[in-house]
Amino acid sequence: MSSKVEFLYLQQEDCIKAGGLDMAGCMKATERSFFLHGKKAFIQPGKPVIRWGGPETEETTGRIMSMPSYLGGQEYEEELKERDLLGPVNTSGIKWIPSKPHNPSKYNLPRANAVITIVDPDTLMPVCIMDGTVVSAMRTGAASGVAAKYLANPDSKVMGLVGASVQGKTQAMAIKAGVPSLEVLKVFDINRATSEKFVEEMKDQLGMELVVVDSAEEAFRGSDVISTATMAKEPYVKAEWYKEGALHCEISFWDTPAEALKIMDKVVVDDWYQVSHHGVDVSYRAVRDGVISEDKILGNMGDIVVGNIPGRQSKSERIFFNPIGMGIHDLSEAFRVYENAKEMGIGRKLPLWENPALV
Repeated sequence: MSSKVEFLYLQQEDCIKAGGLDMAGCMKATERSFFLHGKKAFIQPGKPVIRWGGPETEETTGRIMSMPSYLGGQEYEEELKERDLLGPVNTSGIKWIPSKPHNPSKYNLPRANAVITIVDPDTLMPVCIMDGTVVSAMRTGAASGVAAKYLANPDSKVMGLVGASVQGKTQAMAIKAGVPSLEVLKVFDINRATSEKFVEEMKDQLGMELVVVDSAEEAFRGSDVISTATMAKEPYVKAEWYKEGALHCEISFWDTPAEALKIMDKVVVDDWYQVSHHGVDVSYRAVRDGVISEDKILGNMGDIVVGNIPGRQSKSERIFFNPIGMGIHDLSEAFRVYENAKEMGIGRKLPLWENPALV
């Protein structure tokens, strides 16, 4: 009986060939993980984080996060198919994601990189080791897209985007997919050249009129949906910038001051345990510091997806979506790419061993 173990290795180019930049597919995979989260068909420990200082140093010195998770779904196979959410996962994986803010300027490298491992559910041996950088960027955008699908006013016309780098692009792609009625995107980046580059690269992809604006305030005012995706080190958002009925997806940590959450009718997270465990997001800090009561945290997005709790209940509600980012999103999207790669014959088989030295 052979004891050889091998796994499929997918470098970043392989992931792209296998549909890694397909936002429609990523949205389905991400909504699948929200659905299974709402159904409690997951295991997701709190993220271990390596920091060289306190939480605030993540945006300056950097960090390394490790995100293990399990997703099931077999008992919800029919409902997943009815919802067009790709089917069960029924396995485990882990994302290892270091982030160094000086990488782009100092080394011409991405700020964050990631490696994802998916295991065989029976033996727990690795079946795939893959680049996770594309998966991570896409699923982060897709989380906001799914939130916008359920929490934005369905007739929203104007989106504001603060932060026009890689994550700004996936935010715009996903939110447009979640709210097809959007017609105008106002984009602001502290570096105007980055905004202009965004418009040039995305003008043919988004199906919206793209407008470069001169301030974050201009991006916010009058916008039905807002996304902030920045490396801000201190808050700059003002509560009076929000129009009635706005949805704000804050995926970074320091854009919005805790006090601004007072005007929100609802605050939604992806996983309140994870948000509290990490201890950085503004929703957690606002509760911790007594700015808002924990009752204002409506709950987890997965519970809205499966119908356990209501999402938007009126056109006038201001809603704040503040995800920490979940390993189950990475696993669900990585599993989609992995399955595509197998079907398409993409990637390389590499041995872990021919025969184990220690049994």
